[in-house]
Amino acid sequence: MSNFSDLQSSVPSLFATAPHESRSERYKFVSTKEYLDALDARGWLVVNARQVNTRKSTPEHVKHFVTLRHKDHGAQRPDLGSVIPQISFVNSHNGTSRVAFLFGMFRMICSNGLMAATGEFMAQTFLHNRSAKEAADILTEDFFVRSERLVETADQWASVTLNEEQTLELATAARNIRFGSDSPVDPLSLNVARRAADNGDSLWLTFNRIQENITQGGIRFNGMRRMSRAVTNIAHDVNYNTELWAAAENLHLQLG
Repeated sequence: MSNFSDLQSSVPSLFATAPHESRSERYKFVSTKEYLDALDARGWLVVNARQVNTRKSTPEHVKHFVTLRHKDHGAQRPDLGSVIPQISFVNSHNGTSRVAFLFGMFRMICSNGLMAATGEFMAQTFLHNRSAKEAADILTEDFFVRSERLVETADQWASVTLNEEQTLELATAARNIRFGSDSPVDPLSLNVARRAADNGDSLWLTFNRIQENITQGGIRFNGMRRMSRAVTNIAHDVNYNTELWAAAENLHLQLG
């Protein structure tokens, strides 16, 4: 585990060997380290890890989020922003979250993580019914299939041009996801590009602009000096990304 052993001091929850004392004997402890060891043996590299800060639980047991990329699956498709498929592992040892693996993409052009919804494949029961080694084998095999599908989806979205009404529909969905339907945020303010390379009317570019704006902060509330902050809450980060991806998929189906 050479590529993540140095995280023991900054993300101690990755190395817990038992659940929080508040958990009952019925609680199923899932060792994050055991899964990371099994994935590391199969070529998975930890590229990011973080955990929540809370006074309600010990640091060794709080919710944590680990992003991994496979050593044999580098950046591809420069025309899509050099996307890199990745998986993210979410876990806790105090009962605050369920175990989940999420498939997603990382867009190199803006260091912008794009999280894709995963359906039921990575449900908690799937992980609890198998050993870490068996789950790692299945994850690795399935990853290469799913990653190709993600890139194919991005390619399809890049070929779809949105009109003003369709752009407003996706931007409004994003505003509701991030801020709520009664928010004073102008939906179209979420569609402003932060760099010239992101300009364009395709569904892919529109999705990326909006995704970055709802997660990275800096959006002004109408008539107010207040601006949104970057999303740092792990659960919110995952939910916003998956819900926005689902909204873009739904729009693509409508246009199909």
